[in-house]
Amino acid sequence: MHIILKSHVEELSSDFEYGQSALSKQFEYFCNYCVVSKHYYGRFAPAAVTTDEDDASLDGIAVIVDGDLITTLDDAKEAFSTHKTNLQVDIIFTQVKSGEQFRKEEIANFKLGLDDFLSLAPKLPNGKFNTETIQIIKVVLSNLKKVKNRRPNCHVYYCTSGVYVAEREIQASFEVVEKNLKDTEFFYSVQVKPLGRGEIIKLYADLSEKNEAKLPLLEFFGMPKMPGIPQSYVAIVKASDFVSALLEDADQNLRESVFEENVRSFLGNNNDVNAAIQQTLQSPEKKSLFSVLNNGITVVAPELTLTPNTKEIHLTNYQIINGCQTSSTLQANKLLLTDAVNVVVKFIESPENEASSDIIAATNSQSDIPKEAFFGLRGKAKLVQKYFIAQNAAVSPENCVHFERRQSEYKHAGYQSTRVFDVREVARCYAAMFLDLPHNSARYVAKIFSASAEHLFREEDHESYYYAACLTLYKYQALINGKKIGAPEYTKARWHIIQVFKWLCQGTTDTPAPNSKKAEAFARRLIDGLNAESKSYIKTFETCQRIVDAVGMPTDDELKRARFGQDLLAETKRWLAKK
Repeated sequence: MHIILKSHVEELSSDFEYGQSALSKQFEYFCNYCVVSKHYYGRFAPAAVTTDEDDASLDGIAVIVDGDLITTLDDAKEAFSTHKTNLQVDIIFTQVKSGEQFRKEEIANFKLGLDDFLSLAPKLPNGKFNTETIQIIKVVLSNLKKVKNRRPNCHVYYCTSGVYVAEREIQASFEVVEKNLKDTEFFYSVQVKPLGRGEIIKLYADLSEKNEAKLPLLEFFGMPKMPGIPQSYVAIVKASDFVSALLEDADQNLRESVFEENVRSFLGNNNDVNAAIQQTLQSPEKKSLFSVLNNGITVVAPELTLTPNTKEIHLTNYQIINGCQTSSTLQANKLLLTDAVNVVVKFIESPENEASSDIIAATNSQSDIPKEAFFGLRGKAKLVQKYFIAQNAAVSPENCVHFERRQSEYKHAGYQSTRVFDVREVARCYAAMFLDLPHNSARYVAKIFSASAEHLFREEDHESYYYAACLTLYKYQALINGKKIGAPEYTKARWHIIQVFKWLCQGTTDTPAPNSKKAEAFARRLIDGLNAESKSYIKTFETCQRIVDAVGMPTDDELKRARFGQDLLAETKRWLAKK
């Protein structure tokens, strides 16, 4: 394998603690992470989209519904239970070869695997991952009335560590793959891309590069200095310049990553507001009035430089926090953008501080925004993050975990990915371990916020519970990733495992309330035990697994029911009574 590519593969494997896997498997993880990250902008583990060893001819599959990565059948059902329609669905397939060449017979074998898989009743050997993904796709196909364009999009990537040369025979092989996928009539659009090491290396580089843009302004005025905001401007810019400079990537596709801090994604051209924007752009009389008919766009950046004499603004790591609908509609209709079409843009320089959160909340206050989008902006969430920072300062790096309160906040911090917990994962850990709701944590992630909203990030709760819960899951996940103590066999029961771990460490199944004076001391015993050099916590996790064995490994359905947790509680009490 090329030395640069190999170094990147090893870097990602270290980041996600996949070093125990064979290099060929690490390369699968690496390629799947790179290509899925083009379509999904949240945090995910590469293993979540990588097939098992016995999944014939397919190395990765990902289903993305309305910006969410769907990894279980329960996730799929919940995603379509919403009242929303026009949900964008993208299905990604990969084949990864660590060899140096693109071979016709291997591409043909990949085609055979795709054909067999998309029969939805495959004859080739398929493991649990593929079997569940087929059920997920069936849910998508049974809900096409809620899917944008009434069909999902299909993206196929064939990756090798060699150099892709578009030889006639190889190119024709990929064209056959594309034709067969179109002939299924499952998909609205089909894209088949061969990726050599050069393309893969660039994809990986794009994930860590800074977001930068320069934009000419027609007119601007500066706003008074405010606390936490060094400078801000209101400007009028050409819509075409705004699209090309801030919204499009090198391939002139919409740069979805600039909307990561916008709590609502693009609703499509059929949305009433977006349809009205489009109609304005289509009208020769009205398009010149666009800047006064539209509410405008808000851009926040931690670094902003304005050059007054040239009327040019330079933005670094910018985010469009309000105006996703306007921005996306402008890009979709860029051929209608003449020099007469201008747009009002508010540029705000806001370093990583509390003012950024307040701006995001204030500019995204629509009533139909999902509840979980704003949990990270709560005052308690800010205190929890500060607790993580203070706790990490007092321990060795190997015992650090990080709370990413705002999406992609730590993207360039260099933290190991397995140590970073976003708002959703922190809530799941806390609910499983200290609200005694592991069955909810095992379900579709949004369920945590609908079922336990009033118990999450409450002002009176002690921050240590959130930290202890995340540290516990991290330590157990490290055993899973390291394939130690048989932990991978208990992956799906991990939320229940951390609950049982709490009971075993404390020697009791009684837990002080999160607002109790005893909460901090209770959490401290857990934290100190997990950070102990003796690593005695590993034996405790082994005992947790034996307790699960005694109850019996649950089915996927049982995992999401309170009964399994009750049975574990009873078995743990019996085990503690024997001590």
